Amino acid sequence: MTIYQQLKQTIADLKSAEASFETFYYQTKDERAKKIFEDAFKTAQSVIGKLETRLLQIEKAEPQYKTLGQKKQPSS
Repeated sequence: MTIYQQLKQTIADLKSAEASFETFYYQTKDERAKKIFEDAFKTAQSVIGKLETRLLQIEKAEPQYKTLGQKKQPSS
């Protein structure tokens, strides 16, 4: 597995965790727990943003990765 693929997988995993933190935030009534889940959600968002920026840098430097995961356009 390449670094690019590992990075994409890590981003997907973090987005899953981010969704869980948001769900926990809305499900709990404990204000202290709400704050913990809110902070975890915000941290996950920040890390995801930084990793997505890095992913774009890799795509610019390594054009072969640009189309990974994207639909190919039919040729005319």
